[in-house]
Amino acid sequence: MKAIKRSTAFVFLMMATSAVAQNVMTSSPYSMFGVGEIASGLYGQNVGMGNVAYGMRGSFLINSDNPAGLTALDSCSLMAEASVFLKSESYKSGGNSNHAVSGNMSAFLLGGRIMPRWYMAAGVTPYSFVGYYFQSSQPLEGSANTYYQSTFEGDGGLSKAHLTQAFMLTRNLSIGVNLNYLFGNITQTEKQSTMSIGQTSFAQAFLADFGLQYHRSIGKESALTLGAVYGYRQRISMSNSITITNGEAVTEQKQKKQKQYLPQFIGLGGAWQYKKMTYALDYTFREYSSLVSDDNLVKFKDTHELRAGVCYSPNGFLSESVWRRFSYKAGINLSTPYMQIRGKSGNAYRVSVGLGMPVLGGQVNAALFYERSLWKGNMLDRRIIGATVTYTLGERLYKVKL
Repeated sequence: MKAIKRSTAFVFLMMATSAVAQNVMTSSPYSMFGVGEIASGLYGQNVGMGNVAYGMRGSFLINSDNPAGLTALDSCSLMAEASVFLKSESYKSGGNSNHAVSGNMSAFLLGGRIMPRWYMAAGVTPYSFVGYYFQSSQPLEGSANTYYQSTFEGDGGLSKAHLTQAFMLTRNLSIGVNLNYLFGNITQTEKQSTMSIGQTSFAQAFLADFGLQYHRSIGKESALTLGAVYGYRQRISMSNSITITNGEAVTEQKQKKQKQYLPQFIGLGGAWQYKKMTYALDYTFREYSSLVSDDNLVKFKDTHELRAGVCYSPNGFLSESVWRRFSYKAGINLSTPYMQIRGKSGNAYRVSVGLGMPVLGGQVNAALFYERSLWKGNMLDRRIIGATVTYTLGERLYKVKL
């Protein structure tokens, strides 16, 4: 019961901070389009492995990317996991540049076995971020050599609360489902002299995604896991209100609900464990073309992503050196960005390294990553250097085990 009380208090703390976390997740000027910048690679134990997930399973791993992986959790423990991140972003576009540093708590998860063959997890993770501030000078129509300055700023984003169910159908086959509730506020403001136009949007949606894993031992020192995930296209409800301020006059208007969609996706992957090594590979297709852009210069396009990771775990005893009790991780991501700017598309890559270490009855996984996205014609050059830390606590529950 002590573990349950401790974890419950942690849940309320995380829910209280999740609302403010959205405001400082990103500083990207392109997060002003659609539902914001899609969250990726800022939380979890496998950030250092390139964020591989579909074939990953383990007694300490709360795998919400492939919910079927929950069936590998320690059946006698309640797991609690929290992640934080820090990143430095730089952008170059059209001769202009921008740099910003952001960071915050990014995710919280709870998971464990409910009954034999039935596992459950719950958590709050980011889905998208909005965060930008920039100024633009534009010519005044009808007046030569006269310009006016506009200021654009926005903040907010969407969070995802999910309840995960996983079932071990056979010794080797597991299935799972994430029941998700997406919600959040996005605020966008344009200012010109004494006049400003602010739009506040509240978005929400209920949706589900599904996972499958097949796990089999091959000999005494080797095991293979194959996984697949699927999420369907879902409409998201966005209620908008506009506030127009002109001097001391303030006018409020409500707009019709905006039509916006979340992308359909499908993913395949696998992991091979051989002695002290783990090799993993994932492929994901996301149908971002279903999103609607309100700017003619920006369109959304379908994406392909390939993730590969490796982990070396010496699994040393407590009496051995600390370095033999660490796990060492590395990974790489190759993808196509989901935004097309002025008809130009691009490519992106990300490399990462990480360490896993036992700490205070749990595990700490720290990762460093470098990410670069480059659009054709130097339309946009984006670079990110960041770090994440994830702490996973496993409390033994002998007396309350079902």
